[in-house]
Amino acid sequence: MSPEERYWFDLTGYLHLKAVLQGEELTRVQAAAERFLGTPEAELPPGFLIRDKAYHHAIGFDRAIDELAVHPRLWPIIREFTNDRPQMSGSEIIANKQGEGTLELHCAREHFGFDVARYECRDGRVYCNDFVVFFYLTEVQPGDGGLVVVPGSHKSNLDRPATMFCDGKPDAQIPEGVVNITPDAGDVVIF
Repeated sequence: MSPEERYWFDLTGYLHLKAVLQGEELTRVQAAAERFLGTPEAELPPGFLIRDKAYHHAIGFDRAIDELAVHPRLWPIIREFTNDRPQMSGSEIIANKQGEGTLELHCAREHFGFDVARYECRDGRVYCNDFVVFFYLTEVQPGDGGLVVVPGSHKSNLDRPATMFCDGKPDAQIPEGVVNITPDAGDVVIF
């Protein structure tokens, strides 16, 4: 991680990395994702599931998707966050469509307990045992929806009051203090 990336992640809780996938690499991953999304569930390999808009266990479907887990641009960040002991807990492709509604604001600490999601900085490095890496395969414009974050919430020592941020259910109006990230195809967001 660069010093700028490290500082930004510590400050906000997310990184928006531009153009991680480009050209042929982006095209290969987009094609693999389209094949996965277009395969009827009954024809998917054993263990592959479709639940709502989440297509679970994308790793193993196509080598182009498999390679994302150790992408050279991201691997040093993953290793730093995990103190050189990464462990993948899942892989899925999420297909969001405009008008499908929103998810509630959530974080592992609030929903599973304070001891689940660990975050700290030590000796100039970031350590984080619960993070998500989103590869964007299509462009997200303002107003399209997509990922919203509450910058800095990963370091909060207090629970979010239910009255804040539309009771955790933002709608078309993004509440003050919430950021809607709008990546281009090929960008990656880590949070």
